[in-house]
Amino acid sequence: MRRKIAALLALAMLGMTPCAMAAEVTMEDTGITPYRIEEQAVITDVQTSLHEGDITLVPAITVRTDTWDQLTLKLREDTVLADAADGSLKRMTDVASPDSLLREGDTILVTYGSAVEQSEPAQTNTELIVVNPSEGTTPHLLDAEVVYRDLTATFLTNNGSLIVRVDRATPVYTLYGEKETNARIRMGTQLVAWYDIVLTSYPGQTTPEKVVLLPDQDRTFTIVTEDGATVAEGRIENGVAMVPVRKIAEVLGYTVTWNNTEESVQLSREDATMTINLGEDRYCFGDAREGLSFGAASYEVNGTSWVPAEVFTLLGHKLQLLTGNVLHLSSVIEA
Repeated sequence: MRRKIAALLALAMLGMTPCAMAAEVTMEDTGITPYRIEEQAVITDVQTSLHEGDITLVPAITVRTDTWDQLTLKLREDTVLADAADGSLKRMTDVASPDSLLREGDTILVTYGSAVEQSEPAQTNTELIVVNPSEGTTPHLLDAEVVYRDLTATFLTNNGSLIVRVDRATPVYTLYGEKETNARIRMGTQLVAWYDIVLTSYPGQTTPEKVVLLPDQDRTFTIVTEDGATVAEGRIENGVAMVPVRKIAEVLGYTVTWNNTEESVQLSREDATMTINLGEDRYCFGDAREGLSFGAASYEVNGTSWVPAEVFTLLGHKLQLLTGNVLHLSSVIEA
């Protein structure tokens, strides 16, 4: 029931009307589990040396948290380190002297994957470490699970439990300090957002002080229905979540028509239609001719046409969530 209420509140807060679909939205039994964990930790051991004789070691720290008496956090190339005191953010590979920042006895904030190896001590990969967490606004690692656009880039994150609004005035940067815009935030984007205040609704709501977009990493994800059945595999390419259009459209109840003359695909379901022009980052809803951009052109490989997953958000499927490596489809259409 908690997820059902969360979904309905999220729609209401985003200017949507939940009453027409209240009987249909049932997210509490989808099996969605946290794909990352954030908690405060105290460092009990530091191992940042890469070599021990002829053996190459993975740099790591061991910490104590409310969840673990001992947890070894492996520091990978893509682990990022933030300093709440000065607002800086770097990859561990760009930190000249990790030993000076990660010291035994220090209190830090850690974000790590929920897949923990049950060794002795337990260990997992570290995604974000925040040093000096009490000395400034706190940075948090987030995934944009679904994005709604008006004058803001508003997205759901943390398994749909938090609404984040990034408006035009919010500073947005790349990891290396170049200015960006909120238009770069798309489904599947990983970012670090600085905020401390969260409204105590469910989902919570926040507007970050600034956002840093992490480098795009190509990866795959599983696409599942509301019943938990696996439909297909999608992929994130150059920061855009792409899905096989026919498989997804037919599962959601659309008729898929191929126009050989114009090399386009048309999706139709009741009053909702969309035209997809292969090879173009232009997606036309209804009778519109101009079309919208989602950051990637549609394409065809071995008879399968691929489109950005956000195409279905535009069609009204506003409860579909990309949580970690799973895209949860929703057949519900909300205007």
